[in-house]
Amino acid sequence: MDDTQLDKYRHDLAFLRAAAAQTVKDCERMGFEISIDVDKITGILHLQLQLEPYLKQWCKESSSRLAALLYQIDLPEHLIPERGACSDIPYLSSIIIKRELIKVVMRKLYTP
Repeated sequence: MDDTQLDKYRHDLAFLRAAAAQTVKDCERMGFEISIDVDKITGILHLQLQLEPYLKQWCKESSSRLAALLYQIDLPEHLIPERGACSDIPYLSSIIIKRELIKVVMRKLYTP
């Protein structure tokens, strides 16, 4: 799914909140504590900003487990900066949310 196809879902709060819930689920599955009030998400940037402090903390404390989380989220390796995932937290947050949103959209469109 390319960016133009995804654009109409980036502003749909139902899809963004589902992506937030999916993010929380994936993080918790990998043993990361995260507290994001899914119902209070107001937009994609808001969601990214909610995720960033957690990513900063995990980069400092659990960078090897963070790699496992990115694998769990199914983040393509070519999207991760050469300097490492933790080299650009805002970018990392944006690609995680984008991937989670894609998963939610694909599930909604192709699951009966």
